[in-house]
Amino acid sequence: MAGTKPYLVRAIFDWCIDEELTPHILVQSSVQIQIPNHDNNKDIIFNISPASVTKLVISNDFISFSARFSGIHKNVLVSFDLIKSIYALENGEGLSFATSPKTDEQEIKKNSPKRSKNSHLKIVK
Repeated sequence: MAGTKPYLVRAIFDWCIDEELTPHILVQSSVQIQIPNHDNNKDIIFNISPASVTKLVISNDFISFSARFSGIHKNVLVSFDLIKSIYALENGEGLSFATSPKTDEQEIKKNSPKRSKNSHLKIVK
């Protein structure tokens, strides 16, 4: 069964366009998304208005579009699992989504200090 997220994203996108607002998506950082001059450890906000991107596709699995970043043409493919929110720039109205627990676990492991395999503690009986 398909999730509701793609339908909700399309609905907010259509509402933004109908109201002449600028739709933006907040995307969780990922190695899948390579944008020039962007720190891959930080979330990224994309302006997905028709005036800013070309070839916009909102399918049931992903959002894809073409855009220029620092003058470099780039095709972008964003999985719905990485989308944290979609909103209108002008008034901030939109929807936020919970991130997947698996992604949060990976982020915690990545940012936590590495532990040595041998503990300095001893068992006392």
